[in-house]
Amino acid sequence: MDPYTLCPCGSGKKLKFCCSDLIGEIEKIHRMIEGDQPRAALRHVEQTLAKTPGRASLLDLQAMLQMSLGEFDAAKTTVDEFLRVDPDSPSAYAHQAMLLAEQEDAAAAVNALQSALQRVETNLPQRVLEAIGSVGHALLLTGDVVAARAHLWLYEAIAGADDHRALELLVRMNQVSGLPLLLRDRLAIRGVPEGHPLAAPIEAVQRLAAAGKWRAAAAQIDDILPDHLDVPLLFYNRALLSGYLADRKNFTAGLRLYARQDIPIEDAVEAEAIAQLVDEASQEDPTKAVRFVFDINDEHALVEQFLSHSQIASMPLSDEELEMFEGPKPRGYYMLLDREMPDDAQHLTRDQVPHVLGFVSHFGRQTDRAERIELVTDRDDQVNHVLETFKRLAGAALGNQVDEQDAGESPSGDSALSWRWHLPRETPPRLRRELLTQERRAALLERWPDTTRKALGGKTPREAASDPELRLPLSAAVLLLEQGSANVGFGDTFVELRNELDLPQHATIPADAIDAAEVPVVRVDRVDLSGLNDEDLALLYKRCVLVSANAALRVVVSEALGRDSFDDLVPTETLYEQLFSLEEDSDDAVQVLDQARNWAKSKDQSSAKWDMLELQLYISDGDSEGANRLLKHLREEHMDEPEVAQQIYQLLYMIGAIPPQGAGPGQPAVPPGGVPVETAAEPASGIWTPGGEAQTAGKSKLWTPD
Repeated sequence: MDPYTLCPCGSGKKLKFCCSDLIGEIEKIHRMIEGDQPRAALRHVEQTLAKTPGRASLLDLQAMLQMSLGEFDAAKTTVDEFLRVDPDSPSAYAHQAMLLAEQEDAAAAVNALQSALQRVETNLPQRVLEAIGSVGHALLLTGDVVAARAHLWLYEAIAGADDHRALELLVRMNQVSGLPLLLRDRLAIRGVPEGHPLAAPIEAVQRLAAAGKWRAAAAQIDDILPDHLDVPLLFYNRALLSGYLADRKNFTAGLRLYARQDIPIEDAVEAEAIAQLVDEASQEDPTKAVRFVFDINDEHALVEQFLSHSQIASMPLSDEELEMFEGPKPRGYYMLLDREMPDDAQHLTRDQVPHVLGFVSHFGRQTDRAERIELVTDRDDQVNHVLETFKRLAGAALGNQVDEQDAGESPSGDSALSWRWHLPRETPPRLRRELLTQERRAALLERWPDTTRKALGGKTPREAASDPELRLPLSAAVLLLEQGSANVGFGDTFVELRNELDLPQHATIPADAIDAAEVPVVRVDRVDLSGLNDEDLALLYKRCVLVSANAALRVVVSEALGRDSFDDLVPTETLYEQLFSLEEDSDDAVQVLDQARNWAKSKDQSSAKWDMLELQLYISDGDSEGANRLLKHLREEHMDEPEVAQQIYQLLYMIGAIPPQGAGPGQPAVPPGGVPVETAAEPASGIWTPGGEAQTAGKSKLWTPD
């Protein structure tokens, strides 16, 4: 234990100048902790406290050890004593915050943490930093994304160069959680131009906010605001501080108040959109699922009926999927379709695609229970039709209905914006994409505008379009819909939608009208990027990558690829890789690869890397002709290049085109014949909606609601 480290009591002083008489004992305790002897360390703390009671540094260590051992009642007693003997200790309040976070009282934990930060003058005690991370994690578990991200960003700013755990968590949230872009972007306190009458007090608020002293910053705005109601920025900053402090009610109310000030329309729409995302009253009620249970008259005949009728599709389940069932596993699992599977999958039209009405589980006899059939479907206005359809198809072999149970929330999401298709396995990948595109357009232009929305006061978007009071909430709702991950690439569709609803279209934003460090990422794809210098463009590139803003990143990368000078900031090869990964349409992706090959040729580089990516694309699409053409090209042009043969072998082995011994001694690494390519798996068809979660590619097809 270095005597010149900060004392654990939280005084902000060096140990040598604070609790110098305890240096030896504290060193012993730390050696025990480092030796993975927490209980021995706790006993030694207790013995030392018995000799020198009420010492803050020992109480700090005692509370830390008790919480690490799960002794939370004892930890509360210690923390209460710590606060009594040293009521101005930031560490004491930090312990209280961590204890409350552990007890899942996130709001109280935030308040205790603010009390800790309020008492920090210069050096931030280690316990306070730990509390920031602990409270941020607790807020994340409660679903308070705004407050959680504020705490994680604060942790990242304070922790130092060697600790990026908070940043890593933020990046993972951006990549996998389906979090809307407006919430992935960093919501920061805004300043005013130099020379503004409120420049000094707002700078003071920004300094407090940067130090995490959000309660104090909010109090300062509350003092300023009554005399400056004509400064909209104050409403925004005050609302944001409420969000940081986990006060969702005042966060949403403050944003809506700000949105109705005399501000640019983009600011107003984005503020209202964020409020809709956070306000539970604006969220649509989730669709509920119901489980119907039937006994069986003739098990053999019923199974034969299921297997012979193309309106009931059998779904073989993997071991992993079977484990999702609690208790006994079903003998069979089926999808109930609204029509028979079409015979011609090569020329399928949208109105011919079967929709899944429900999921059927067949359970065999158990010790205390006879054979049974369970049908799970949505409890909506179609539920009686689904039930009657199933009874008709099952026929006399199905017994009586013996039970009806709530089955939790349905994964189907917003009925206007999602669908559950079952495409024939033989449907070509390109046709699949075309059909899904058609259905998504129908959802956006036909179903959604005529469905009532809570955020619009129970009116439909078409009705709200003629109500002046609802124009702003309607614009925000359309923006949220547009930013859904499933809607990327449907820009033209949203132009049509805004025209239908008589809403203003997005305008191009001049480059000199933005600050690259502060412009909301949601607007980046509208900025005239040609007017930005390389440094500002690189800053936008990094911001878009950080928050996984794919639509914005596509236009930024496209602009950067037109500048030879940008290679000094981001390698051109990286930009082509990024652009290729962003293209959803295979033809567009191949065009990117062609550009990359031309660039490689101009640099006297091999095109093998880009050829390999094209091969992977064809395999993913189930295009055996394209895959074999690329394989032949790679064999003839690039097999003498280092690692190319091994990469091809690994790829073909992964898809089962060659056996494990395919690259053994004396054997060719690549088979001379064609590569068999399976039809690509059916892509997810759901559309992200506010209050819901988009279907995610790669998720199990199985649905077993609680």
